[in-house]
Amino acid sequence: MKRAGPVLAGCLLLAAASIPGPAAGQRVVSVNLPLPAAHPVATSGWRRFAEAAERGRHFAFQLFVDGSLLGRKQVVDGLAHGDAQMGYATLTAHPAGLPHRVTLGRLALAGPDPMAGAAAMTEFVMLHCPACLKSLAERGIVFLGSHAAGPFHLLSPMPLARADTLKGARIASPGPPWDDLLERLDGRPAEIDGSLAAAMKREEIDAVLGPVALLAEPALARQVRTVTAMHLGVHRVASPFTANLGFWRALTREERAVLLEAAPPGLAAAALAYRAADEKARGAMEEAGIAFSRAHPALVRQAAGFDAGPETVELRSEAEGAGALAAVFRRLHDKYRSLFAEAGLSAGPVAGILSREIFARLDPATYGMGPETP
Repeated sequence: MKRAGPVLAGCLLLAAASIPGPAAGQRVVSVNLPLPAAHPVATSGWRRFAEAAERGRHFAFQLFVDGSLLGRKQVVDGLAHGDAQMGYATLTAHPAGLPHRVTLGRLALAGPDPMAGAAAMTEFVMLHCPACLKSLAERGIVFLGSHAAGPFHLLSPMPLARADTLKGARIASPGPPWDDLLERLDGRPAEIDGSLAAAMKREEIDAVLGPVALLAEPALARQVRTVTAMHLGVHRVASPFTANLGFWRALTREERAVLLEAAPPGLAAAALAYRAADEKARGAMEEAGIAFSRAHPALVRQAAGFDAGPETVELRSEAEGAGALAAVFRRLHDKYRSLFAEAGLSAGPVAGILSREIFARLDPATYGMGPETP
């Protein structure tokens, strides 16, 4: 197979290009992305991560988009088993295997600032929650930070602004804890393996729960006629640069340092690309005549608090109670909101803040290695 670096041009990246193969001594890293090639995490996040990590010629990355390596449903299991060495994982979709990340994901839904929430989540897990890192290592994966998307809304062909209009509606869900929200609203959460636009056209779903950035895809924008705007949380717990634990342990200290240094620019690029996609989608909405519909107060009341129950911050931590952990997260959220406001939302400053506040404080010799095996 010939190498095309991080070029994003098809289902199997590197397969259709003619750039020469990796240099002697480079590690070839297989990367599974259960995302379309045009997704912001692929076009910007992974592109920037790969550029930074390949600069010293330690690594050559083979990116597989649309889940073409592991499929879309076996992402975490495939990474844990080493079927891919790195990849994108939505860890909230695997509550049985990753209880700490799920409860953290529920906590992270509160708050209006996606980028501050993602940075807070990244620092929280990497520096303040040893139990979380232990849980991830036991699952066979290593966390290298979280990115942010915009607020989630209901995207649908027909208005869904009243509480009664959601009863029985089939709504494409990103997984827990949004499944819980949709059930609370009397909807029916649906897991879609493939194109959301195609599923809506085939009338398999009545709506999509997600950010308006999804409407940057023309096929979906043609199906959606209204966006029901309400605070339904933001997606802050995706792990775009997840590594297999065995792969991570096999790296030298210098190689782990390279990947840790590449993560901040990759996370910043992904987050800012989401913002750009959101702005593009809003322009497309205006051109296509897609309207924002304000949710009825009864619907807002019904949804309120879905991410704030007593179980949402329960981390099974021996050291601190749920209240103390929630307070730490809120403090971190406020810190990053202030730092980003002062520095401005551009790639260099955002990456610099993430590097200084989080990644520079990690020891590549020990981070992510998990407990010693007997």
